[in-house]
Amino acid sequence: MNLTKLFETQRILDARIMEKHPELVGQNNIDWKILALQVELGECANEWRGFKKWSNDQEPRTTVKIEHLECTECMYNNKRKNPPLEEYVDCLHFILSIGLELEFTDLCINHSSVKRLPEQVDSMINFSTVFSFVDQLRRAKSFHWYDSLFERFVVLGFSLGFTWEQIEQAYYSKNAINHTRQNTGY
Repeated sequence: MNLTKLFETQRILDARIMEKHPELVGQNNIDWKILALQVELGECANEWRGFKKWSNDQEPRTTVKIEHLECTECMYNNKRKNPPLEEYVDCLHFILSIGLELEFTDLCINHSSVKRLPEQVDSMINFSTVFSFVDQLRRAKSFHWYDSLFERFVVLGFSLGFTWEQIEQAYYSKNAINHTRQNTGY
């Protein structure tokens, strides 16, 4: 996992956002970033659908034809998108941005040991745990909670069936879209 490159890529996007929105400079940006992370995490869970026990349709929306979306929203050359993965990398953008804001970028997440965690198989538990860790980070703003959040977020991605390679590719694709959005006044 090349977290250094991810943090640097996010740093560049965050700098562009600050340039476009100078009113954010010098303000407390943690609270709105944490709320945005919680919203994106909820959107990811909604696309995953596994908690919708009242529904006969609990399968994730993993492929949707792109033709219904504008071209700038296309993430993949094969003209398909994966909504849970897209929402997941939206979360990753905010997690990285929060780490930059708190100066918690010195993480060491071991890909192979994270994959072996027994809880990895239960996405519902992982979503709940990530939500809980986000709230703990909001309260304490400590490296411990940030590191725990990041690690469990990676576990969540694996439990949703994503590989680290897919996550990185989707992150960089969405990051390019986010830069385009800054150019167009999104």
